[in-house]
Amino acid sequence: MQKSLYVALVLCAALLLFLTPASSRADSVPGDTTVVLNPSTVTTLTGMGLSLSPLGQASFDTTTGTLMFPITSGTIGGTGDIFKSDGSGFSLTGSSTTVTFRNLVINTSTDTLSGNVHFGNTQVNGVTLFDIGNGGALSLDAQFAATLSTALGVPNLAGTTFGTATIAVPLSSGSGSGGTTPTPEPSVLGLLAGSALVIGGLTFLRSRNRTPALGAAL
Repeated sequence: MQKSLYVALVLCAALLLFLTPASSRADSVPGDTTVVLNPSTVTTLTGMGLSLSPLGQASFDTTTGTLMFPITSGTIGGTGDIFKSDGSGFSLTGSSTTVTFRNLVINTSTDTLSGNVHFGNTQVNGVTLFDIGNGGALSLDAQFAATLSTALGVPNLAGTTFGTATIAVPLSSGSGSGGTTPTPEPSVLGLLAGSALVIGGLTFLRSRNRTPALGAAL
């Protein structure tokens, strides 16, 4: 009776792990988002008299035209992955105005990169900055490009491919956001954990069954 109860409990635990929705299991996803600027984009920005600078924990390699943002948090699974770079971003500075972009967020369900925009006395949060295309290509969102044009007094660059984004995350199921490192989905991990529990339970029962037999033989 005790053995049957033990097996039932183990199977229930395995089933619960397997049925828990992946979206309810938020994972810590430290890593980095790298954006390699297109050489033509750098030439265009320079020709407009604009300079780009990193903000917060971000870095910018002017030699290779590479921006890097540390990923501070996020979630994996469900309808898409979310990667946040809280406190980090970049700025574009013209002759008399600086526009800053902070708290960047990549959302693979909408294939967008958004952030908080600030210039002068204006701040707008959660603005879609770029649309993410095939291979992680970042093209300027039309509405954002219009705002940027007004703020900096430069031509409208809507649709311009800014660069290519790549996400490097130890634990990611990502898609549509460039080069992510694939690992098993949380639901798969739950199934594996459940299987381990079942196997452990069966091994325990077998060891219990063998002990009396060995005692009798002695």
